[in-house]
Amino acid sequence: MRFYICREKSEPKPFKVAIIGAGPAGLTAAGYLACRGYEVHVYDKMPEGGGMVAFAIPEVRIPIKTVREGVKDLEKLGVNFHFRAKVIYDSPRELGDEWAEHFVSLERLLGEFDALLIATGAWRPRKLKVPGVDLPGVYDALKLLHHIKMARIGYYPWDRVPDLKGKHVVIIGAGYTAVDVAIESRLLGAEKVTMVYRRSLERSYAKAEIRKLIEEGLEFIEMASPVRIIGESRAEGVEFARTKIVEGSVVTTDERFIVDADVVAYAIGQLPTSPIREVVCANEEILKEAGIFFAGDVVAPRNIGTAMREGRARAKEIEEWLTKKAPKKVFPVPVTARLIGSVLSGKC
Repeated sequence: MRFYICREKSEPKPFKVAIIGAGPAGLTAAGYLACRGYEVHVYDKMPEGGGMVAFAIPEVRIPIKTVREGVKDLEKLGVNFHFRAKVIYDSPRELGDEWAEHFVSLERLLGEFDALLIATGAWRPRKLKVPGVDLPGVYDALKLLHHIKMARIGYYPWDRVPDLKGKHVVIIGAGYTAVDVAIESRLLGAEKVTMVYRRSLERSYAKAEIRKLIEEGLEFIEMASPVRIIGESRAEGVEFARTKIVEGSVVTTDERFIVDADVVAYAIGQLPTSPIREVVCANEEILKEAGIFFAGDVVAPRNIGTAMREGRARAKEIEEWLTKKAPKKVFPVPVTARLIGSVLSGKC
């Protein structure tokens, strides 16, 4: 997997850039900037690069071998990688943190580097808020996919993955994460896979992939939203309410039905995991003035291609900022720290 193709590397430039996050956006930006002659350091909490592409997307879709080859190409280009290193400011714990052996303060990076790109993705799943969601047999899809992929590539033992053989797996949601759960469920021997979506199939951005899965045996139920997970000692089914669309919004009706289930996986989206908590709500332009940029899922959900294009676009912005503003020392480090604090407190 080629994150960036450098035709000819430029002469070294007197600027250093730190990139937090080694997913598609961060790696593409790293390749562009290294090719242009900048000193680039990439920090990531995981044991190797690739982000969700390496550690959540099914091996049958993107083999880890191709991701490793792409990272190796960037190393040859001169990108410096710091794995098992989590950058912190006010970050809560999230999926994958157990791999971090070193913790680096954001303030330290602001002092050592001329510009910073935050491309940490969205590693925090949205939790389904219905009764019974904490029953055994109920999983958030991202964590389930992460454990399966980590077992497939040798980081986790298989006993950390639920046994799906002969089971009925019910998936709530109809995005790419839901599709990946359906793929892995079949590969792990699930007898039946049912996907339930609160809108129509036509409204899913993964509809092409879902149609293919339907042809292969997936049961797809549209216009239904979960009301509760049924079960005593573990999940035994899901009660759904029929939905309708009113002025573009999903509204539940009084019609109810139950789908039996052995395993329930909810794929209802992820939340950004920036080291600057809630920074997406802040004025991003103010932070850019301090040399802090953002790319990829940490801003909003992206597919791989879009994340890579955005990584390249932000890298070009960083280069422009470095050549026009960084030499003027627009925001010294103490000012930048106060600026971040004011953004977080809602004053900006």
